[in-house]
Amino acid sequence: MGALPPRTFAPNSPPKTTLMSAGFDKSRRILRRDEFLATQKGGRRLHAPHLVVIVRERGDGAPARLGLVTSKKTGNAVRRNRLRRVLREVFRLHPELFPVGCEVVVIAREACPALAFAEACAEIRAAFARRRGGDRTPKASAPSNPPRAGGAAT
Repeated sequence: MGALPPRTFAPNSPPKTTLMSAGFDKSRRILRRDEFLATQKGGRRLHAPHLVVIVRERGDGAPARLGLVTSKKTGNAVRRNRLRRVLREVFRLHPELFPVGCEVVVIAREACPALAFAEACAEIRAAFARRRGGDRTPKASAPSNPPRAGGAAT
């Protein structure tokens, strides 16, 4: 028996660096616990039916950074990994949805189903649309101290 020939790769296959430069390398991720906590503490929460999106502005003009949180309450490992893959693809393929100079943490809610790409994209888009719409509403229109039922006036 002779030795196997050296392994060759297809000449048209892209190198690994090209795949990583498609938009989600380590500089675009939130990786450390203190970064997650800072974003969750100082960020603004935007709610969607199956996701909570937290946005914190950094003030620089760097591209947005993404962090994902999927607890065991969202499902088994297969479901959690699929959800993370879908959310990463939304971030990678639709950078216009995420504001420049911000850190974004996406938390999957407990009853989050296996979202398809289009559904996840629509939920994130709706959350950011509410953010822009929510900034325009005046806070003075809400009643300041509504009367309590059954209590004596002071």
